Formats: sequence, structure tokens, C-alpha cells
Amino acid sequence: MTAKTDELLSVATSVLDASTARAAGIQQLTEQLSRALTPADIGRLTATTAAALIGADACAAYSRRDDAEVMESLHTHGWPGDTHQFARIPLHRGRPMSDAVLTGEPVWLEDAGQWRTRYPEMAPLGVSMGHEASAVLPLRVDDRVLGAVVFSFYRPRAFDPADREFLLTVASLCSQALDRARLYAAERDARAVAERERDRMAFLAQAGRLMEAPLSVEERLRQLADLAVTGIADWSAVHLVRGSRVEKVAVAHLDPEKIEFVERLERRYPRDPDARGGAVDVARTGIPVVLPDVPDELLVASAVDATHLALLRELGMRSAIVVPLLVRGRSLGALTLVHAESGRRFTEEDLTFVGQLAAAAALALDNAALYEQQRLVARTLQTALLPSELPDVPGVSCAGRYRPPDPDLTDVYVGGDLYDVHLDEDRERWALTVADVCGKGPQAAALTSLIRHTVHAEVRHGLRPAEVLRRVNAAMLRHHGEARARFATMAHGVMTRDAEGVTVTLVNGGHPPGLVLRGHDVEWIDIPGTLVGVFADLVLPETEVRLGPGDALVLYTDGVTEARGPAGFFGPERLAAVVAGLAGRSADALADGLLAAVTDFQRDRLRDDVALLVVRVER
Repeated sequence: MTAKTDELLSVATSVLDASTARAAGIQQLTEQLSRALTPADIGRLTATTAAALIGADACAAYSRRDDAEVMESLHTHGWPGDTHQFARIPLHRGRPMSDAVLTGEPVWLEDAGQWRTRYPEMAPLGVSMGHEASAVLPLRVDDRVLGAVVFSFYRPRAFDPADREFLLTVASLCSQALDRARLYAAERDARAVAERERDRMAFLAQAGRLMEAPLSVEERLRQLADLAVTGIADWSAVHLVRGSRVEKVAVAHLDPEKIEFVERLERRYPRDPDARGGAVDVARTGIPVVLPDVPDELLVASAVDATHLALLRELGMRSAIVVPLLVRGRSLGALTLVHAESGRRFTEEDLTFVGQLAAAAALALDNAALYEQQRLVARTLQTALLPSELPDVPGVSCAGRYRPPDPDLTDVYVGGDLYDVHLDEDRERWALTVADVCGKGPQAAALTSLIRHTVHAEVRHGLRPAEVLRRVNAAMLRHHGEARARFATMAHGVMTRDAEGVTVTLVNGGHPPGLVLRGHDVEWIDIPGTLVGVFADLVLPETEVRLGPGDALVLYTDGVTEARGPAGFFGPERLAAVVAGLAGRSADALADGLLAAVTDFQRDRLRDDVALLVVRVER
């Protein structure tokens, strides 16, 4: 074997070894990128692992959002010193990274001379600290450029076809991983927003029920303040306008010791009743205030002396929002929410939600003055809202029950709960409806009436349950406009008979889950769904429930599960146990037994109205 042959074999072996190493490196990088979940992780792997695989001495990975004119740094590696000034880079043609992003084509600079020839203005930066060659590659997926990556080398480098193909493969892997991470982040953010909105709607519903409770104004507001610190703030306070002054009527925190601390602080440094600022100004002017960060200057301005300032700082207030309690063009007071030890921040985006909460509170306060007038019309309205009798369904027995709050606990005798069964003669099916409108009194009654009559009308058109609720939602939005403090939860379905039983197609608009009694076993029917009367677009999946002989379907309003007695809340577990204990009873006996259990649990003093509907297939 000649020396020339040995040399060729050696070169071939080196090429094969390099190709094998690159293939192994690509596989390793692919595995690492597949586990990365965020754009920052992708940037770090690109700037470190990918750069090491390529043999680059430095690397910078940048991301571009949609068609933004600025790129943001994901990660840099290999450049000494502070790179913070390059965290955001505007796109300008005539710069290598901008050209790569704007054209979607890579830029190859094999030595300092090419830098100076092609990019004379950028050359001093490009070849600084001894760098010579650079590969500037767009992070591209299909026709979308997501950013760019710059690989820099201390020595000149001729990027031959194999080199370029390898570098483009690495960039393609990073691009796909970055696109996947963005999609994951977008999905996660969308899910978080949806969950937040769901929780906020549930909170508004709970606050709405609380504000309509038969309590004094002060007690309602104290309970509102207590409710606020269970999920949306660390501190809360409520002020009321009383004559020419604004008085604080409630303050709340989950830690009783902190409340005692505030009480001691106010006894030591009593507030001037005529002082301005904060909640007082908001209550007087009706203009909300959002403080994403509570400045120390505000505490300094509020402090009487150095000791007072130290105590105020000890409260740890980080962010605050103050909204007026507005109703019919006038301010009744102000609601203050504060983030402290949780470290969270309020933003302008929170203003709508907190404003809805304050609107519900203000409306309830204003309604308190009207309760006496509502009493006379309430009894007539309540009678009109419920069916005088339920229709006969061959082979099926139906029983509905309604009970208003105890007269000693409320001045309002008409509620927003509804149950109904009616026949669709053209299609030989029966519509079932149980609904709960936020609020009480004539306004809630009007909305309940709207719901009932809309359901009757739309069922006769042969619509499916989900479409019926969408029509109800559209009617509520038309009739109530921006009054989003008024909304409803609904369970609605259609029932069809056959020789072996019935099938009920159900849909749930934010309502408590129904249950089915089969023998002594209880099955929950937990269907997700959107509250009715708040959003233009609703998510309303349907489900079919099959009932055989002896089976019973039970639908109810939250006055059942949220009934509060000496033992706490009635709750879903107690509800299921009561229903199971009534196995074998008729629909009437089951409805009477359940209503009696809820009433007895509260010692015959209901704080909320209760509606329930039982449908049982006869044996």
C-alpha cells in the first residue's frame, strides 16, 4: 500500500468519523430539544449545546414575534462582558441578522474581510474580540421566520456545502423546537386565561348571591370584604359615603393578627375624617385608581411620623386597586383591594373584573332601599314564574319543588330560581329546565320570566338543547346590555320516551351538576358549560342520559348544595347521601324528602331560595 493510499484512507476515515460524530450530535440535540418546553429553553440549547456541536466559539439566539420590527434575545453564550444592550435589536436592512430574518436566507461570512466588504458599518462589532467567521441563520418554519441564530468563530472558516447543510439542519431543528414551544406557551396561556375567567365568573356569582342575602348593609359589606381575601386579594376594605363624610365599614385579611395590627395602628394614629386621598377620593369622585406598584412616596405622604411610616411599611403593601361603588350615576362608596405578601400585582386589565364586583355590590346596596316596595309585587311575580302544574308524561312521573328564603331572613319574596317541564307536541318530547338567575327581586324575576318564555318559544322550533341556551343567552344580552352583574346558570334538556325508558339530552350553562339515582347508587352528571348572559359565545357540550325503569334524574339549584346550617354547608356529598336514602320512592316523595332534608338542615330557616326537579321512570 502506497503512502498516497494511506493518506486517502486517513482522510476518508476522518470524514467518516466527523460524519458519525455529527449524526450522533444531531440525535442528542434532537432529544434535548424535544424535552424543552419554553422559548428560553430552546434559546439556551441553541446557544450552548448546538453551538458546541458546530464548534462555534460564541452564539446568540433571537426571537421575533409575528411581524414585529424588533428581535428579542433568547440566550447568548461565549461573548464576555455585559450583553444587556443587545437584549432587543431593531430590524434594519444592511445588517446580517436583519437580512437573514427579512429575507429568510442565511448569511455566510467566512472571515473578517468578508465582514468589512459586505457589512462595513457592522464589521467592528462582528469581528470584535477576535471573531472572524460568522454564520447567521434564520430560524424558519415553512414561510414563517421566528428569529435568527448567529454562530461566530475565532478563526476564518470556509463554509463548504457539507458545513452549510449541517448548520442549516441544526437551525431547522431549533426552529421547529421554538415553534413547538411557542404553541405550547400559547396553549398554556390560553388555558390559564380561560381558567381565570371561569374562576372570576364563579366568584362574581358567589359575590352576587352574597350581596343579595337578607343582611344589613354593613354585614353585607363585611362579608364581601371577607370573600375578597379568599382568592383575589390579600387585603380588602370597603368605604361608604354617609352624608358629607366617607367612613370605612369593613377591612379583611385571612390572618386575624394582621387585622388586629391594623386596628391598633388606627387607634394609635386615628385618621382625620376630613382627610383626602385613596378610597375617600375614589368614593367622592367615582374615578377608579390602579396602582400596579404602591410607591414608597405614597406611604411617606400618609405617615404622621417616622414610627407611623415604619408601621405602614410593615404592612407590605405591593399593589392596590380602588374602585367606586357606582349605581345610577352616583357613588355609594369604594372597594379597595391590596396585594401584599402574595407578591401579585394588579394591572389595568383587572379593572373590568373588580369593577363588575363593585357594580354588583353597589347594585345590591341600592336595592336594599327598594326591598319594601318590591314585597307587594314579588308574590305575584313568583307565582307567574313557576308552572301551575307539570304535564303528564306517560310512564314517567315529574315533581318540581320551590321554596323561597325564610321571611325572617329577607324582605324579598321572589327569587331567580326556576324549574319547568313542558311538552313539545310536534315532536313528542318534553323539555326540562332548571335555572338560577343571579340576584333576587323584580329584576331577577323579569330575567327569569325572559328565560322561561324564551325556552318555551325556542323548544317549539325543534332546536337542540345547546341551541336553546344560545338563544336564551342572545335574548339576555339584548335585553340587559352591559348589565353583566345579571347572569344565570341553567340546566336544560329534552326527554324522549321509548318502550324501555327515556333518553334525556342535557346541556349545562354553568349550573350545579345533576345526578341520577339507579337503585341505591348515585351517578353525577357533571357537564362543563358557560354561564348564560355574560359572553356572546358559549361552550355548551351536550350529553345523553339514559333512564330505565325505576331510575330518577334530579336537577336542582345551588340553594341545595350551598345551604348553610349549624354543621356547615349541605354540600354535594350530603345531597348524594340523601338522594340514595330515598331510593325506591316516587318522584313526589323523592322531591319532598330532598326539600325536607335541606330545610331541616337549616332548621327551617332558608337563606336562599331552592328549586328542584325530579324525573322518574315508572316500573
